[in-house]
Amino acid sequence: MKDKIFVADDHWFRENINCQYACPVNTPAMNYIERAVEGDFNSSLRLNFMANLLPHVLGRVCTHPCETACRRGVIDTPISICAIKRGAADFASQKFPPQPTGIEKTGKRIAIIGSGPSGLAAAHDLAIRGHTVVIYEALPVAGGMLSVGIPPYRLPREKTEDTVDWIKNLGVELYLNTAIDSPNAFNGLLRANDAVYIAAGAHKSQLLEIPGEELPGVLHGVAFMRDTNLGTLTTVPEKVVVIGGGFTAIDCARSSLRLGAREVSIIYRRTLEEMPAGEIEVKMAEEEGIQMHYLTSPICILAGRDQKVAQIECLKNTLGEPDGKGRRRPIPVDGSNFTIPASMIIAAIGQSPHLSFLSHTLGIEVTRLGMPLVNQENFMTTKPGVFAGGDCITGPRNVIEVIADGRKAARSIHAFLTGQEKTSYRFFYKEQAPSERTTDYETIPRQRADVSAAKEKPCLNAEAEPGLSRENAIKEASRCLLCHYNIFIDETCILCGGCIDVCPNNCISMASREQIEVASDSNGEDIASGNWDAAMVIDEEKCIRCGLCVKRCPVGAITMKRFSYTVD
Repeated sequence: MKDKIFVADDHWFRENINCQYACPVNTPAMNYIERAVEGDFNSSLRLNFMANLLPHVLGRVCTHPCETACRRGVIDTPISICAIKRGAADFASQKFPPQPTGIEKTGKRIAIIGSGPSGLAAAHDLAIRGHTVVIYEALPVAGGMLSVGIPPYRLPREKTEDTVDWIKNLGVELYLNTAIDSPNAFNGLLRANDAVYIAAGAHKSQLLEIPGEELPGVLHGVAFMRDTNLGTLTTVPEKVVVIGGGFTAIDCARSSLRLGAREVSIIYRRTLEEMPAGEIEVKMAEEEGIQMHYLTSPICILAGRDQKVAQIECLKNTLGEPDGKGRRRPIPVDGSNFTIPASMIIAAIGQSPHLSFLSHTLGIEVTRLGMPLVNQENFMTTKPGVFAGGDCITGPRNVIEVIADGRKAARSIHAFLTGQEKTSYRFFYKEQAPSERTTDYETIPRQRADVSAAKEKPCLNAEAEPGLSRENAIKEASRCLLCHYNIFIDETCILCGGCIDVCPNNCISMASREQIEVASDSNGEDIASGNWDAAMVIDEEKCIRCGLCVKRCPVGAITMKRFSYTVD
């Protein structure tokens, strides 16, 4: 197999920073990790605010796609990027950046339906661009699913409340207990505003559609978590069964333990491998004593003499061929019926938006599930000036993805109202000396929290995960491979091979011209023409950016440059 020479343009370098490229809002993880290594958590936190806006929240509940993409995972285990983000939020003395001054008002007014993470992100970005922003929230608290969907032992309430206050201090108006729940109410927003952003979330539970679902004692996941978080549900019976495999199902089960249940089970129709909540969430649930029933489907809820829930009848499954989403279909096993005793059953099998205010008469087309159709490029619906994003256009997603929707929608709304072009990437290159890091950074194991913050009996309002200590956050940050540092070898190279000798990962090699495939430019000409017989080749996946090759080169042909980019 031949090595290939090609022109590495700005976007190639962007994609080569795996963590930032995988993040829906392109958070420059490598930059804030560098600050954390120095113990400068104030700067680390500020860099987070530039991209993801909610670092105090995301450091606790983000699904961290950046870690899945992290190149360090090829060596041993990925950098604990999310834990470092939380460390920045926990250890910074300046919890929020100062409010911008001198914002010139545009005279434009935007209404946002929903104060969840997507609505808050859009409100923030529109406000700092000079627009007047008003948020309408149906619930008595702001934050959407951050406040009523995620339990406080995972996300302490003050983290969301402080973030909401910070955004309100930009001049954003917020009306609680104000539902936009009819075409007339929505039409009123259209008349009073220059644009509308629908970020209503997905607060309607999917039904089980099995016999007995109507019995007293059967609840649905979204309602259960909402009532628990608002304090209207304070106790549960001794035996609780939760149906579902997502984050909501796990949250319902762990919350039930904290509300007094002694036996809690989760029924999931596939295996752990297919479970949307993921292995880490399941492990925490199991450590607290929750029993998992995999490859199990409910078929009937049975009542006792008091006509309340007494047990649930189930069937065992086997896995068949993959469905449209690539997950293997559960196939019931005949004659495998069994029952589980239960005094409360919580169905957490899915959520959808409840957008009763939308109407074809308003010119907004919706899908068969009632979700607004949007242009994927600008998030505009079929009615000019009306935009939508977050869970209400797709169903439930994770927090960082809906924040990305809000930020992208805000850029589109601003362009729509001002006639300005949408912003784009800006790329930066800077000469960089090799990092003077600890010499064993490539062998440091992934750091873990020292102790559990949970009490002997789990408590609803006590944070269950303590995060990394300050010392371990710095140590974990030092494991970063600095993928935004890149090695460049220019034409003054004398092919001495000294860089090969010092490379600890054998990622530099010398290849003859016959071993190299040379790409062509737009005119069909070789990009590396001329009289040359061999070249030095670097394997980017193996390179750990140690800089030894830069220091070793006798003619200075090898340099290191720092690459970064922003989205204006």
